[in-house]
Amino acid sequence: MSKRPDETWYRLREWTHGQAPSERLAAQVLLAEGYKNLDPSRPLGGPDGRRDAIADRDRKKWIMAVYFPRGQQSVGAIKKKFLADLAGIDSNGADGIAFVTNQELTINERDRLVGMTDKAVELYHLERCVAVLDQPRMGPVRRQFYLEDENAEERRHATLTGGDTYAHVMLYHFDLVEAVAQQFIVIKDGEYPLYNVSIRIIDMDTGQQQYAQEWGDVDAPAYFRSAKWSLKDENYLRVFFTARNGHWHQDLILMRSEQDRCWLAATRVFGLQQAPDLQHIDTEFRGRFGDPVWKP
Repeated sequence: MSKRPDETWYRLREWTHGQAPSERLAAQVLLAEGYKNLDPSRPLGGPDGRRDAIADRDRKKWIMAVYFPRGQQSVGAIKKKFLADLAGIDSNGADGIAFVTNQELTINERDRLVGMTDKAVELYHLERCVAVLDQPRMGPVRRQFYLEDENAEERRHATLTGGDTYAHVMLYHFDLVEAVAQQFIVIKDGEYPLYNVSIRIIDMDTGQQQYAQEWGDVDAPAYFRSAKWSLKDENYLRVFFTARNGHWHQDLILMRSEQDRCWLAATRVFGLQQAPDLQHIDTEFRGRFGDPVWKP
């Protein structure tokens, strides 16, 4: 599954990891914002001196207060917690408070909270925390605190390259009188888009190239094009693919079956290191023609 673009926002707001991890995550946010000499109090519980941490910035002494409930709380609940934490400024001889929370706060709500004291206030509300944590350099912090899973970086890379996605072609909608296939289909196999795709098809019986096309990017599950692809009674095609994530090829055997009023197909895809081999044989193929004989 690909990473949702608001993953950090969602996991912060729906915080389920308890108080100690929230205080440690908040400490990372403040350190990333230039706070120095940060000294946590008691993340694991016990008397904390009316602050979750002490830190220095801009020649001022700050207390850190953390509020990470699960889900969005009422403005009244946020205000109550903030008022209780304000008392820690004076009791710790501090100049201000850095209030770190996973709660959404409108601009007006932020202004009202800041206006409740004449001391310095820094509100690290949900969106501000997300902006700090979504910086590329904060990737290890996101993974440590389960704001993204350990495979997120790999998925991001795969989104840019194509990852283990590959594709194959099929011919459909047969006309037995004219001996043609009337649909040419490129099918994407995998989660990620393919980029800079080119396709070349060789008739393995004659050695003649029958098709060459730059397809560009392939991000839909399948692409259908009208065609008039001439077919013999027995056909062995080899399809060569190149894309940003590598190259692979596909063998496609098509056998004319009068009983089934179509050409029955057997196909295999191989050669892309990251991807498992794909093999598909139409249900009636073996009954009519036996096992497919693949060419080297």
